[in-house]
Amino acid sequence: MTCGEEKSILEFYFRDKKTGRRHSACKECDKARVKARHQANPERTRNNDLKRNYGITLEEHTKMYEEQNGRCAICGNEGNGKWKKLCVDHCHTTGKVRKLLCHNCNTALGMVGDNSQILQSMIEYLQKL
Repeated sequence: MTCGEEKSILEFYFRDKKTGRRHSACKECDKARVKARHQANPERTRNNDLKRNYGITLEEHTKMYEEQNGRCAICGNEGNGKWKKLCVDHCHTTGKVRKLLCHNCNTALGMVGDNSQILQSMIEYLQKL
């Protein structure tokens, strides 16, 4: 489905930047197509995202989620991230998936670079107050 309107070449995404080739549908039509595809099959979209980003399937994610009773592996709170689920925590060095965490715990680990010594220093700091 395309609008069929005559538009500036800048209104079309690049297909290949090296050759300068562009998509045949304009940006607006392309966004609408992708949105419709995602809405029609959200599980497929979620599965593809999990495979691409973490190397796990939606089935594996669901199993982890159920094993954790829908709760963060650190604080025990329910998920508050996208899809009302938990974030996939993984090692940025090895890519290995660890557990599912709430957005806050996942962000906290990321902010300290998964450094346990920094986390220990933070605990000691809080205990002094």
